[in-house]
Amino acid sequence: MTSVHKTRRKPSQSRAWMTSIAIQDAFVIGLLERGYAQVSIRDIASIAGVGLGTLYLYFPNKESIAAVTIRRWLRHLLRAIERSGKEPHATVQLRCQALVQHYLDEVLPQARAWQALVSLERSITEPQLYRQMYTQFVQAVAGNFQTASDWPPGRDPFPVAFLAFSLLCSAVRDALLVLDMLPERAPWQQQLEQAVGSAVACAMAAPPNTAG
Repeated sequence: MTSVHKTRRKPSQSRAWMTSIAIQDAFVIGLLERGYAQVSIRDIASIAGVGLGTLYLYFPNKESIAAVTIRRWLRHLLRAIERSGKEPHATVQLRCQALVQHYLDEVLPQARAWQALVSLERSITEPQLYRQMYTQFVQAVAGNFQTASDWPPGRDPFPVAFLAFSLLCSAVRDALLVLDMLPERAPWQQQLEQAVGSAVACAMAAPPNTAG
């Protein structure tokens, strides 16, 4: 049985890929203009400038468009987190600051779209896929920490990375969902850097959990 969250065609050629992206971008526009319940497949096709038949070649229903769109946006965020660890010879604290900066760089310019997609994410994304994606984010942060100049040799970075990412992700997600207006970037970024950095410092000061 085909999952409702899968595409019907995996675009391999550039033109097909662009059509898929156009449909996903049209979904985001429709989501912001009309809301998830009100935007229809026909609306999405019209915004994307494609025929209804063409849309159905790629997606069987609106739920699949939503799921694929959310995963694509999350992959962009994952790439941003991976880029935050590219600075050579950076300390763990500098890695924390870069993590916050790159996260906000990716989210804030399109905050309204992120707000709408985050609201949909848990209801659209299958639990197993959600756990897999979340683990990928934590693994990316763990890789960044492990390559820091002052990371303790032999220490597992995953628990500390989980703490850092969970704190940052929750703070930004909750701000998107709850606040009418996001905080001013500069002081908010500084607060997040201090919060993540302090939590990581405390976690590293504690003996590693070796329980099996």
